[in-house]
Amino acid sequence: MTTNESDLFAPLATLLATEAPRLNPAELQGVICGLLAAGMTAEEPELCGVLASHAGLRDGWSSATTQIFSTLRQRAWDAFHGDTMELSLLLPDEQQPLAERVAALAVWCEGFMVGFGTGTAGMKDSDLPPSLQEAIADMAAISQVEVPEDEEDDAEGQLEQVIEHCRVSALLVFTELALLRRRQKSDNKKTVEPTRH
Repeated sequence: MTTNESDLFAPLATLLATEAPRLNPAELQGVICGLLAAGMTAEEPELCGVLASHAGLRDGWSSATTQIFSTLRQRAWDAFHGDTMELSLLLPDEQQPLAERVAALAVWCEGFMVGFGTGTAGMKDSDLPPSLQEAIADMAAISQVEVPEDEEDDAEGQLEQVIEHCRVSALLVFTELALLRRRQKSDNKKTVEPTRH
């Protein structure tokens, strides 16, 4: 099972080095996934606007960067809405140092939280199902993880498990919110429907 999209990590990192040096590609894909998991369609203009706002850009993105965002959005959209639910996280490839990959996963989770928060503005935490609250709490905790100084023997395996947990949590957030909205819509219909005599 593919757990990352490292084919786009390096090209996006190169573009960000000049357009938004403080940002990591993983963080921006996390924002995209958070928006989509929250139920936003995040079409290209809206998506690029949210990402530009997050990056503090006034002039927007280059066409090359916009194209990569569009590809990432489409892949994530397909993962959330498809039958296989094969969501891949945009992380450095496995040849990169463990510390770099752990840091990227942490900012991916941070980005997911930003996207999710933007997409669910106005919704209270107490309105969310417990399993969804737990998934969000896990993401928040992972976003605060400290980068290991030494690589332990089982560190690779642990990282893979945490990546898989984040992937599944993102899919769970999407599914739970979709079900919640469907229930709310159904309840609203029942309230407004006139009584038949």
